[in-house]
Amino acid sequence: MKTLIVIREKDCQWARAFFPDMHPFLLTICNKPYVEFLVDFSLLSGIRQIRLLSDGPLGEVEEYCENGSRWGAEISYASIQSGDDMQTVLAKNKRFCAEERCMIINGMVFINYGKQADYNAFIAAFPSGEILSCSCGSLMLTGNPSGTRNISPPYPFTLSCFDSPGLYYRLSSDILNDAVSPYVLPGYNNEPLCHIGRNVVIGKSAEIIKPVILGDNVQILGGAVVGPGAIIGSNVIIDRNSSVIHSVVIDHTYIGEQLEVEKKIVSGNMLIEPESGVSLAIEDPHLLTGIRKSGASLSFIQYAVQALAALFILVLLLIPFLFLFPVLKLRGKWMQHNEDCYADISGKILNLSVTAIERGGLFGSIAIFLSLDRFFQLFRVLAGQIAIIGSTPLRVSPENREHLKRMPGYRPGVFSYAEAEAWPVDHDDKAIIERFYTAHSALFQDILMTVKAFVNRIHEKSTP
Repeated sequence: MKTLIVIREKDCQWARAFFPDMHPFLLTICNKPYVEFLVDFSLLSGIRQIRLLSDGPLGEVEEYCENGSRWGAEISYASIQSGDDMQTVLAKNKRFCAEERCMIINGMVFINYGKQADYNAFIAAFPSGEILSCSCGSLMLTGNPSGTRNISPPYPFTLSCFDSPGLYYRLSSDILNDAVSPYVLPGYNNEPLCHIGRNVVIGKSAEIIKPVILGDNVQILGGAVVGPGAIIGSNVIIDRNSSVIHSVVIDHTYIGEQLEVEKKIVSGNMLIEPESGVSLAIEDPHLLTGIRKSGASLSFIQYAVQALAALFILVLLLIPFLFLFPVLKLRGKWMQHNEDCYADISGKILNLSVTAIERGGLFGSIAIFLSLDRFFQLFRVLAGQIAIIGSTPLRVSPENREHLKRMPGYRPGVFSYAEAEAWPVDHDDKAIIERFYTAHSALFQDILMTVKAFVNRIHEKSTP
């Protein structure tokens, strides 16, 4: 058997309106993309070949799902016209459906299934035609069934409509509140009603109240209250003394200090009331804002100010550099090499000069004290290739390429925001600090953070 998943743009206009930065197939339900629920149901029905059809763009979905191998499936993609009826859709995909039964998921519907169930025999024996339908779409079969088994309601799964923020909110809440979830949800689930993703940092005075779901790369600062009934997406920061109760927070969102969010959907700087569908854009980025999902680029004014700051530091360090560089080089205490690093989140590569100064002796200590190991990188700021302060440059490697995907605001800098905060943490924790400051970077704040980084490096025990 095979599966055709057919979603037209008219089926998902509501999702486009409320979540414009996310393809409807990738809209997360309890931090799991909608398309993955459909794939799971196909696999439980004994189906491994799946085709996604739409009259809109599928590039973002294809980039995420790829060929389906991560789920043990074969996923392909095809286009249809907005006016194509189901007969035309089947005709256009005749080769895909040839000589095999086909299960068709038509419209933006949610299938309520159980992860422990095996629907293979049921689907194989069900007669051709519609199995279930609702106002949003239907589930149907083509081809001849195997056997003559008599099938009658109730069926082992149901179909739910999924065409408004209210229904989306209720569906998410129902799944969250089920102590024994019928679905495989992302994150660690060591206790009922609690799923926690990777690289989650929770402040000592923060309070987490079940049921709750926390995505990857989440930072919850001191005094914040999360839950009950909170679904927090990935790459989210909840600032000090804020509360998120009975709410859904979409990926890449910053919730500012002392903000109370209750019974809402939050996406970027949009606050959505689920039942009425009323949305409010918060203009103050200190209260609510989106965290950049692509490489963070500098405006011309930011570039000009950072370039002037870099030039000032270069002039300040020039005489010490001209004296200390040859001395340390001759003594073998100045080691320098070029390294390929990622220039932005797209994976573009930048070759940077990396310097390591051996700590020990008067000259080495002075060179480290003055951050002369970053001297050559300051010229890259003048060229507009890196920022004076930003993210720690990531070396090109398969591991770091995956890590880069979890850093939506990645912007390599001579100094890093994590250095400015003197945060002795690993790459993943650095990403949270750097993501926060990149999302809220401002001209004078960046200069202040550069000074802080410069001062904090004086107290480092070693240099890279």
